[in-house]
Amino acid sequence: MSDTLTDQFKAGFRRYPTGVAIVAASTETGPVGATVSSVASVSANPPMLSFSVSRSGRSGPALTGSDRLAVHVLTESQADVAAAFADRTAPRFTVAQGWTLPQGEPPILDDAAASFYGHVVRVIPAGEAWLVLLEIDAVDLDETAEPLLHHDRHYWSLGPSASTVPLDRILPEKAS
Repeated sequence: MSDTLTDQFKAGFRRYPTGVAIVAASTETGPVGATVSSVASVSANPPMLSFSVSRSGRSGPALTGSDRLAVHVLTESQADVAAAFADRTAPRFTVAQGWTLPQGEPPILDDAAASFYGHVVRVIPAGEAWLVLLEIDAVDLDETAEPLLHHDRHYWSLGPSASTVPLDRILPEKAS
């Protein structure tokens, strides 16, 4: 049983299923990246997203110090890539993982469900983390990709869809 508010807070968010992404950048010393589950849409005009990274890790300072970043939304077949980037000692940015490393640009991950490319517009200190706002200038989509989910310290896939009917046809109409 959790005994501190911090422990309870962490336990509560482990029960919140999220997508999984890798945030990546090119730096003078090579590529850097981190697995994150905190990606959120902020604005459609201009296109902007947010994510958070730890201030105490090795990747967070390098990512927040970069001007251009890529956020790659992972697919169910990329759980091993997510695990590698969550492990400080595992190999990263390997050809076998599907990475291309263009000179001076953020690393590209083949077969990601979606890849967002943009520049950092704001980094906000937030407790033990940084909240990063990224303005997007390019998006690559894989229309057939099945998402990778994170829940209670495990990776999951959705499996067969429960419904193929769009939500606006399922939800009752609002009373006028």
